[in-house]
Amino acid sequence: MVLSFFGKKPQGDSKGVGSADSGKGESTTTMDFSHIAGGDMGRALAAAADKIQVQEVTYEDVAAIEEAAILFANANEDGAKAVLEEAINGVGSQSERIWAMLFDLYRLIGDKASFDARGVAYAQAYEKSPPVWQGCAPQAAAAPARDGAPAVNLTGVLSGAARTQFEQLARIGVKMGKLKIELSRLKGIDEAGCILFNDTLAMLKQGKVKVAMGGAQQALSLLEPRLKVGEPEGRVYWQVALALMQQLGDQEKFEDMAVNYAITFEESPPSWDAPVSDPTESVVTAPEPVAAVMPPARECFILDGVVSGSQPDVVRKLAVYASEHGNMIEIDASGLQRLEFVSAGSLFNQFATLQGQGKLCVIRHPNEMVAALMRVMGIDQVAQIEYKKF
Repeated sequence: MVLSFFGKKPQGDSKGVGSADSGKGESTTTMDFSHIAGGDMGRALAAAADKIQVQEVTYEDVAAIEEAAILFANANEDGAKAVLEEAINGVGSQSERIWAMLFDLYRLIGDKASFDARGVAYAQAYEKSPPVWQGCAPQAAAAPARDGAPAVNLTGVLSGAARTQFEQLARIGVKMGKLKIELSRLKGIDEAGCILFNDTLAMLKQGKVKVAMGGAQQALSLLEPRLKVGEPEGRVYWQVALALMQQLGDQEKFEDMAVNYAITFEESPPSWDAPVSDPTESVVTAPEPVAAVMPPARECFILDGVVSGSQPDVVRKLAVYASEHGNMIEIDASGLQRLEFVSAGSLFNQFATLQGQGKLCVIRHPNEMVAALMRVMGIDQVAQIEYKKF
């Protein structure tokens, strides 16, 4: 089912949710969600309706965007995929927004084969390079931990495609002076990923950043099959393995591996350095003296994983967070995998309330499927969405 919340309607269509302005060829929509999330939702939407500005898009593309966004929000990935692929294959969509949604959907469901095949078609259609598959990117990159220390979770296969995210990670680590990297959810590491990881650790060491790693044993288990004594190949795998062994704090095993490294590559191995304590703990037990004179780190509210339910706990937390901060509320949505339809309505209500209080909410880098639902629900009219580069 297509719910038309914005966009130009076909000639002669006088039915639907919105009504077209014959002078401008655009429609302004009144959306009633009072049956979903209570009367406050309906009042908030009605109050914001006159602020909605709609960018004209072809009706066919708008219909596909809306339908796919709602299907995905309701956990129907196959249905959303079919709608987007039909939009591109059937009518030859010229909307790059639909292509962006489809590429992000492929990433979210792990369909690399379709991603690569569609990339070839995109390059032919637009005569420019398609987006790059990012098999492993930091989720909610550098999300502030409860005590303010940044933390990052790595998932999937670590490859060189995540260089941009890791460069950002290194900059944040240098700025904060401490960083925790969680590796327990990694599924693989290729050679380019090892080079990237090593480069990042070198940057952090140069910046005198206190780095702690969680799940180092999991990452080490992925590398150990590649460590073949006497076969001088894959030096970078050894280097990362030694760094992980050091994080585990087992000096005896580290020294054994270092000897094998020297035998294999006929060069001096990295030296043992005592691993740092968890930086999230050091903030509490031994704050650095300069912390008192340094400006506070830039904070943001994190939306990640799957947000579901008519009144999700995240809405309450957002309200509390906003009450404790100024008029600029930054929301990091880079780790938000899916936003359910009803939850989007509840979030709209909260953003509308904050807008009425004179607060500007900025939602940064949601994936294209989530961003489409936010536009369908009018969230972009009560909060500013900063889209990731396509």
